[in-house]
Amino acid sequence: MPRVIHILRKFEPAEWGGIETHLLGLLPELERLGWTSEVHAPAEAGTDGTPLAECGIEFRTFRACYPVLGMGKEGRARLVASGGNLITVDELMRLLRDRRASVFHVHTQGRLSGVVRLASRLKGVPFAVTIHGPYRSGAKSVRAAHADRTRGLIDLGAPFGLLVGARRVVHDADMVFVVNQHEYEAWRAAREGRHLEYVPHGVSLERASAETRAEVRQRIRGLGQAPFLVVVGRLDRAKGQDLAISAFRRAAPSGWHLVLAGAPTDAPFARELEVRAKTLAPRVHLLGGVSPAVARALLVEASLVLIPSRNEPFGIVLLEAWAEGSAALYSDLGGLAEVSRRVASTFGRVAEPREDAWVEKIRSVLADPASVEAERRAAPERVAEHFSWRAAARRIADAYGRFS
Repeated sequence: MPRVIHILRKFEPAEWGGIETHLLGLLPELERLGWTSEVHAPAEAGTDGTPLAECGIEFRTFRACYPVLGMGKEGRARLVASGGNLITVDELMRLLRDRRASVFHVHTQGRLSGVVRLASRLKGVPFAVTIHGPYRSGAKSVRAAHADRTRGLIDLGAPFGLLVGARRVVHDADMVFVVNQHEYEAWRAAREGRHLEYVPHGVSLERASAETRAEVRQRIRGLGQAPFLVVVGRLDRAKGQDLAISAFRRAAPSGWHLVLAGAPTDAPFARELEVRAKTLAPRVHLLGGVSPAVARALLVEASLVLIPSRNEPFGIVLLEAWAEGSAALYSDLGGLAEVSRRVASTFGRVAEPREDAWVEKIRSVLADPASVEAERRAAPERVAEHFSWRAAARRIADAYGRFS
């Protein structure tokens, strides 16, 4: 069987996010289509390939480092969690030694993708890159976020990036996949990427079990059977949990709760959320990172799902909420707007990530329970009709076949 090596900047089940969800949905479907997968990720603390192994997918780690001076423990954690530009010679040598790969497929930008590019050229193995973020369509916000993460740090890795051709990855890749229509159009307009494919995320249609649903309520102290709103996503300003807290304070009826589930990838922002939550205790709960099964259970148990993102390349949590038959409110931007327009759904759109807009939307929805119930019935059918991992896998497998 043809074999694909997928190379990641991180794989952290404790900080479950879009890329982890993407791979666990996609790779088993590629296997059914005849493409065996192997996943490589840095050997950082917390990296655990067990979820992949349970699907029969081989998982390996490699040594890597962030070539940065002035980085304390907190700064390092932020780079690891979101957007660090690492370097590795270990993974380069492993790819060069490999004799089984039909395709190298990297799921990040920067120097690691340059390593994959160089290995591809030296081995004569085609390589693909998936662009999971708004690198070109949201270039301004990406640069601002990077500047915030690296403020006060001295990056020594530029010569390595130049050596491996990190800035040439999209131009030289045999296949470029994007998960967001705006990103696809931005790359196409720039005439970058010789073989550009738009492949939106899929979503699992398997519903959360009754046992897990009961468990999530038990693990949240003081919640009981009270109605609650939930935000599922890493604790990062781009995800807008601060907007959720502010809107909850003004719009939610007494007796309702707010649950924030997600790993703290932006430590200062996470501390800010903790301070805000304390002012509304015991009605606001910060759970930290949760497993995919627990996340799905939270979505279906919640009376409303909130996705108040300020920047979202795709927003897979919206599809997961719909698949669970949940009513979701979401910022009308980026991938979230794209998904809602694709299925012609208007129920949950919030015009902009602004507190007043969210307060008004939450109040209007809670005042109309019939519309919430209608949305719960319609949402699963919407996902089943328009999104599936099998469809995404077919498009990717077809591209592999053209170049391997």
